[in-house]
Amino acid sequence: MSNKQEFDADAFYGALDRTVRLRKSTWKDVSKATGVSQTTLTRMGQGRKPDAASMAALSAWAGINPASYVAKQFPRPAAGQTLEQVALLFRQDAALSPTARQKLETIVESAYNALKEDTPKEPPKE
Repeated sequence: MSNKQEFDADAFYGALDRTVRLRKSTWKDVSKATGVSQTTLTRMGQGRKPDAASMAALSAWAGINPASYVAKQFPRPAAGQTLEQVALLFRQDAALSPTARQKLETIVESAYNALKEDTPKEPPKE
């Protein structure tokens, strides 16, 4: 089974639909705000899966995590989550240029990796 088949497009669309209703918005407003065509939104309502760019824009607009709609859960190390959260903050900072963001991500990742190896591991609890 491929990852595409494991993505629950109906549940994802349901979450978007709830957000539209809660915001007392329309799908036309969603299209304008996200740049996702009304045709794509209609097809999603009919069970079709969105392309990656549409999914990203809609997820950002609705504040939902598309990974929550993947049936198979993949283990993720805590370090990856921490670094991704920091990188996300840099990407959202309008005061930083793309080059500055990349440099900061590289610096933080390097420092994080160097320091996490120096951190003593706690002994297992009995």
